Amino acid sequence: MSESAGIARFTGSPVIAGIIPGQNPAVWTRALELAESLSAPLIAAFVDPASYLIEWAPGNEVLPISLDPVLDPDDDTAIAAARLKESLGDVAADYSTTWAMRIIGGDPALALGRLAQTVGASTIVIGARRPGIMAKVDELVSGSLMHRLLTTQPVPVLGIPSHDMKQHFHSHA
Repeated sequence: MSESAGIARFTGSPVIAGIIPGQNPAVWTRALELAESLSAPLIAAFVDPASYLIEWAPGNEVLPISLDPVLDPDDDTAIAAARLKESLGDVAADYSTTWAMRIIGGDPALALGRLAQTVGASTIVIGARRPGIMAKVDELVSGSLMHRLLTTQPVPVLGIPSHDMKQHFHSHA
């Protein structure tokens, strides 16, 4: 396959960015840059840690609630997501990329993978492990998100290193 044919495979297909409060802003910036360079829409995927993923329905179809959990507007997750969306929008204003935010539920690797499959995504962009002891415990229990995505998804995964942990998006909780 020629190089231009390989690039054409990605052009126009949505890019998914896994987004969480407190994340290095470089994850969102790099996702915006990638989507813009590919003339592709960008989906900011916020995985609701308090929800669960409804499994495949008979006939191998994902039930809609899996990809769009219903949140009470006063719910902590909804409030954090609204604040995060505002922060993302401020950064995205400098780019021509069309973007949207989706709140998805369940295990982050499975939820991101299912969203990628549903929208025909070309790439999933995620950040390095977040700082803190709970992140280390999560990784020990369920493995790293990067490793799980790389071993379970047919979609390429781009990992953004946390080179400057002093600058982060904040949820203003």
